[in-house]
Amino acid sequence: MSGLRFSLIFALVPGVAFAQQTQQTQQTQQTQQLQQTEGEAPAQLPEVVVEGQAPVEEQAPKAKPKTKKKAVVTAPKAAKSKPAVTPPPAPVVNADANAGADADASANSGQSAVVETGTSPVRDYVAAKTTTGIKTDTPLREIPQSISVVGQEQIRDQGAQNVQDALRYVPGVVAEGLGIDSRTDNIIIRGTQAAEFLDGMRRTLGAYTDTYKIEPYFMERIEVLRGPASILYGQAPVGGIVNSISKRPLDEASREVTVEYGSFDFKQTKADFTGPLTDDGKWSYRVVALARDSETQVDFTDDDRLGLAPALTYRPVLGTSITVLGQFQKSETGTTQLFLPVIGSRFPSDYGRIPFNRFVSEPGIEKYDTDVASGTLLIDHKFNDAFRFRHSSRYSDVQVDYNTIYVDFLTVDDPSDRLVTRNVYFADYDTSIFNTDTNLEAKFATGALDHKVLFGFDSINSRYQTVWQFTTDNSLFDLYAPVYGQADFVLPDPTVDPLHKVSQTGLYVQDQLRLGDWIGVVGARRDNLRDDIGGEVQEDQATTYRAGLMYEFDFGLTPYVSYAESFVPLIGRKFGGGFFDPQEGEMSEAGFKYQAPGTSLVINSAIYDLTESNRLATDLAHPDFQIQTGAVNVRGFEFEAAGRLTPDIRIIASYSYTDARYEGGDQKGFQVESVPEHLASFWAVYDFHTPVLDGWSVGAGVRYVGTSLDGLDEIKTPAVGLYDAMIAYENDEWRWSLNGTNLTNEEYLSTCIGGMTGTCYNGTLRTITTGLTYKF
Repeated sequence: MSGLRFSLIFALVPGVAFAQQTQQTQQTQQTQQLQQTEGEAPAQLPEVVVEGQAPVEEQAPKAKPKTKKKAVVTAPKAAKSKPAVTPPPAPVVNADANAGADADASANSGQSAVVETGTSPVRDYVAAKTTTGIKTDTPLREIPQSISVVGQEQIRDQGAQNVQDALRYVPGVVAEGLGIDSRTDNIIIRGTQAAEFLDGMRRTLGAYTDTYKIEPYFMERIEVLRGPASILYGQAPVGGIVNSISKRPLDEASREVTVEYGSFDFKQTKADFTGPLTDDGKWSYRVVALARDSETQVDFTDDDRLGLAPALTYRPVLGTSITVLGQFQKSETGTTQLFLPVIGSRFPSDYGRIPFNRFVSEPGIEKYDTDVASGTLLIDHKFNDAFRFRHSSRYSDVQVDYNTIYVDFLTVDDPSDRLVTRNVYFADYDTSIFNTDTNLEAKFATGALDHKVLFGFDSINSRYQTVWQFTTDNSLFDLYAPVYGQADFVLPDPTVDPLHKVSQTGLYVQDQLRLGDWIGVVGARRDNLRDDIGGEVQEDQATTYRAGLMYEFDFGLTPYVSYAESFVPLIGRKFGGGFFDPQEGEMSEAGFKYQAPGTSLVINSAIYDLTESNRLATDLAHPDFQIQTGAVNVRGFEFEAAGRLTPDIRIIASYSYTDARYEGGDQKGFQVESVPEHLASFWAVYDFHTPVLDGWSVGAGVRYVGTSLDGLDEIKTPAVGLYDAMIAYENDEWRWSLNGTNLTNEEYLSTCIGGMTGTCYNGTLRTITTGLTYKF
């Protein structure tokens, strides 16, 4: 306990000291801040200019539509034009939790919304609100848990082409958990494989080879919730989740078309059109599209994609919105994850190291093609100031056609062995998932204690089936001088796995409490899961809890403590049959959130201690299957700063220390594989606001990934420092950008697992892209 108290003091002191230094200079600013109570309209909102929009006259949200005056909107060209020296941006407005409904009301009256919601664009790298951490539209400073939000502005500035790229600067996150992978994203949060959600609903179930990579250009923001989230989401690991928020229709017309070219013959065109469909603002639309033709850093492996994401919003009455989202994506790629043997990748063989561009499969055979179609319905209705109803549902159909030939790394343990055998695996995956989430929010008071209570019910129903073939290539493959077209194998008759049906239902309740400057959150959930594999049924139940307490100082500091639990039913069976036991976890966290009033720079820090039981690991005797190990304990410290450091400089800075170890099983005492103890990063963009250079911006970043171990404490993956940069010019109609990642072209390993008979995964080589955007 003394060590925990010391760590808590260490976590809190920097923010307190910084806050005290700025408190006196901010007293005048505090008196000018928006004074607003729950459920009341502000007397006056400071003017905020949303990118691509004109300033508007903000009306009181409660005014009736018939009595509201139309906002005076300047013509779009004038709204975008800049003076000779651009003034610094206005701070982000943290409106109350009803901002989403109030924004809808504003749209119904012909006004433009100027307050941020938990799904709206993120400005200056700082999100004011989120729905991920608490399922209500709540300021991040009022959520007693660590959350990072990566918006489109940051994704654009850093040139991220996938979710892994977008999360490289987030603390506590190993973005390339298993190296570069064209098939899917492997993200580790606080020592645990992350679960992926889309618009608050679980996106994938089952193995990583029956899913697809989500397209970040279709997302408005990508949110990382660190720590358990089971009381709100059910199947959520103890380390955290990644929740991507789709782009939704905006009330102001905006259109852009972009063409890009880059390393590995990367060619991409994308477009984003949005705006109102009717004069009364009741109907609005958005269409996002993308086409890519690209190679990769691995020979004979392409990464092509076609995608379309249409969206339509209808606001029939004040306080009600109905949104339909579609997503259609077709990707054709192969395997850039090479499963290379330790000898030749981590350690040189007698023939040196295996080149990073080495292709170990066969041209014309290797493929990982996916077809995705999904439709989402979102309903939000505010009955009055006390009650609000939300419903989300989505149906997804995912088809995966996977053919691969890979090195049988378990047979490669001789440094002089350049000739290896290969395994051949062909599979077709057919997956459908139907999600629903319905909740009712009620606000009331019991004496001096304010409540915001959320009652909800959600469910998942998934059906998937696999048809597969497996054999061994009888020829020998030369890792250092490959000759393709010599593979010698005969596929057996296809094996049709039993139809796998998974259904889960959950009931949850949560209360957000406020007593003066004290903020509390308590919640509980009951889950029931049924896993049916060809008539063999397993049922699991669990009850999980959450509690948090915060204190809000008037100078912007909010320290907190929290406790939460997780429950993850494990889908699938062991080698030889039998179901897995569910994973269960718990976490304690203490930290602070700080944002000086009137600024857009946010500083967050936390320490935590989490435990997870029944973790899955690769069955080394049967690599296509998994086994369960004992408990895992993870302790760590995280620090994050993001936003405007000055009117000209935007920054993202992060550091995390993670001590993740097995506490039971054959790996007891070993460090968890692929989890570096130290991660650090810093990114900064300078915006020129001078008459000569107005519109130009330059940015640079450095990422440090510390050493990690292989799960057996035998092989250490070396630390690496990576450098990124960007330069851009933007005016009313055009934006040109040049982005570079891993500028020194460092050939690094992301991780090695499984000891000397295991395998290693390559990191991403230098990538340069340039893009030209036309806005109209």
